[in-house]
Amino acid sequence: MNVAPRLVDLGVPFGPNPGERVPVAIERLSHEAGGAHLAQLVGMDPCCLEGGRAWASERITAITHSGTHMDAPFHYAPTVAGRPARTIDEMPLDWFYRPGCCIPVEEGPQRQPVAPEELLAWERRVDHRVGEGDIVLFHTGAGAYFGQEGYSDKGRGLSVELVRLLTHERGVRVFGTDAWSIDPPYDVMRERMGTLGPESVWAAHFVGREVEFCVLEKLCNLETLPPLGFWVACFPIKVHRGSGGWVRPVAFLRPGVTP
Repeated sequence: MNVAPRLVDLGVPFGPNPGERVPVAIERLSHEAGGAHLAQLVGMDPCCLEGGRAWASERITAITHSGTHMDAPFHYAPTVAGRPARTIDEMPLDWFYRPGCCIPVEEGPQRQPVAPEELLAWERRVDHRVGEGDIVLFHTGAGAYFGQEGYSDKGRGLSVELVRLLTHERGVRVFGTDAWSIDPPYDVMRERMGTLGPESVWAAHFVGREVEFCVLEKLCNLETLPPLGFWVACFPIKVHRGSGGWVRPVAFLRPGVTP
């Protein structure tokens, strides 16, 4: 008898909240408004509809990097290694359904980006070498603060060296975080800029000028995942020529696998 996998929702609710730096607005169009619209389209009196009602719908004002989303290579720069950067609608589907691994880094130094040594230490502990077939998720602890003011000040960014290890050396094409970004919080970038210069700002993303990859940001529930033993489905909305797209990512856990 086949046992269905356990599903874990890795996406945050989409809508207005104090944690979004760029505000999200949702205009809710009522069943009555839908009735008036339907009646106009088909040429009838809205009174002919029960209660004058038909469809409800919503009009959303948001950037493609609000909520849980996938960055496309075009988000980082117009070119990658001298070639035109692909937009989110151009990315291959097989990038977004792969075995997953979840790396806890929330106990590390909060103002220091995640270093390659932390990945290597995790690999030794779990006896797994991250590679081209993996979607790699970093649990920074920031997900617990999503929806709250100051969310973008939580969690740890990824170091340039770690991003290059994942992408250049290991061939990883999709990786993600429960933080607002794979780069550090704004105040940490400001602090690092004072000692390391402007090239330290948004530096993890800018590795995408060298090699093609996609990034999942604003994930949640990573603390419920085991290190290994699950698959991730994270297909982005196919926004035409988009620098990113919203995602409802889901982890598929084998029966009996626990954190």
